[in-house]
Amino acid sequence: MKKKLLMVGAGSCQINAIKRIKKLGYHVIAADYNNMTEGKALADQQVIADAFNVDEIFACAKSLDVDGILTVGTDQPVYTVSKVAEKLNLPHLIDSEVALRVTNKKVMKQRFHQFKLPTAPFAVVSKNFGTPALMSIKPPYVIKPLDSQGQRGIFKVDTIDEIRMRFDEVLQYSREDEILVEQFYESTEVTVSGWVYKGRVTIFTLTDRVTFPADKKLGVCIAHRHPSIHSAMYEKIEDLTQRICNQFDIENGPIYFQMLIGDKGIWINEIACRLGGAYEDLTIPYVTGVEILDLVIASSLGPVPKFGNINYNPKGKAFNTQLFFAKPGKITAMTPISVLKNLPFVLDAGYNFRMGDEIKAIKDASQRAGYFIVTGDNEAEVEANIEKVYAMFEIQDEQGKNMVLTYKEAQG
Repeated sequence: MKKKLLMVGAGSCQINAIKRIKKLGYHVIAADYNNMTEGKALADQQVIADAFNVDEIFACAKSLDVDGILTVGTDQPVYTVSKVAEKLNLPHLIDSEVALRVTNKKVMKQRFHQFKLPTAPFAVVSKNFGTPALMSIKPPYVIKPLDSQGQRGIFKVDTIDEIRMRFDEVLQYSREDEILVEQFYESTEVTVSGWVYKGRVTIFTLTDRVTFPADKKLGVCIAHRHPSIHSAMYEKIEDLTQRICNQFDIENGPIYFQMLIGDKGIWINEIACRLGGAYEDLTIPYVTGVEILDLVIASSLGPVPKFGNINYNPKGKAFNTQLFFAKPGKITAMTPISVLKNLPFVLDAGYNFRMGDEIKAIKDASQRAGYFIVTGDNEAEVEANIEKVYAMFEIQDEQGKNMVLTYKEAQG
């Protein structure tokens, strides 16, 4: 009988993992709160259960007598998976205490402070907070939910009055009654993707996390670029990554750390113990040859597997993962995705919307229209190939206008 794996979440970030689980010969069950998603359509079995709800996922896993449980590409279900795996005595990469540290920003930031890990000055406040609570933080401010993802409910504001005005709006994306207030840091951002084995970090990729301008859509990513413009700082980043894992008791599994680099040095933005949601399941094998999905899948069924030595070159293979958006409108025509996939320099591509869907105004990462991953012999060639792709496809509205927002347009 095939072993059964429960994938918590069945959106675009989980599609490749669901396909890989099936290819490896396992029975995959996809669980989330949606009646039907592309991930569910690909799975062997589907269940309705909220990926954020430990009790609902526990009930599914127990009733279906699964052999393993996992998630990829999304933050908050990491805690759900760890908690359920503990309760059912299933294999798991991190325990629920560690999972809480890397999914709840209050706990995360307090631990940064406790162990003197560099991060933005911050405070966690309730609705009726007093002004003295923010005395150690200089404006402008960044306000965030404590337990959300996809840049939902994140705003850059200039005054304490604005924090109060937006407080309830931030809480719409949270299950908590407090919010995080941070000091804004003028910086560029990098993402560290890697694997921890018995406490020792191996970095797979260091990428620039390119975002919309901060004053427009704070933190909403539009591209991951490799090599990073900060590759000369690789050793410092590697050292900080290891320090984080040591102080957070991260012993095994994938890591996805976001760091800010500015005139005050490297500050840690957020950390996660998961495979990234920017199709790192494709770009990590492209750069290193390591099938990262196979490591995650194997770890959900038994001991954490070893892999060969990786001599990662931070100035190595060039690629750019375009996470593109579109202007608001109803979709009446779309260039077939096969047109992009057939290009020799495109590693993969996909849409997040279908014909007839209504694309809303951009608020956060959930409005992302699709992705494509471009390769090239060098960074200049990758940039040229990106322009070629944008010139070749359209998502049209009812007036026949192309709604796709190009890379240059998104960068402002």
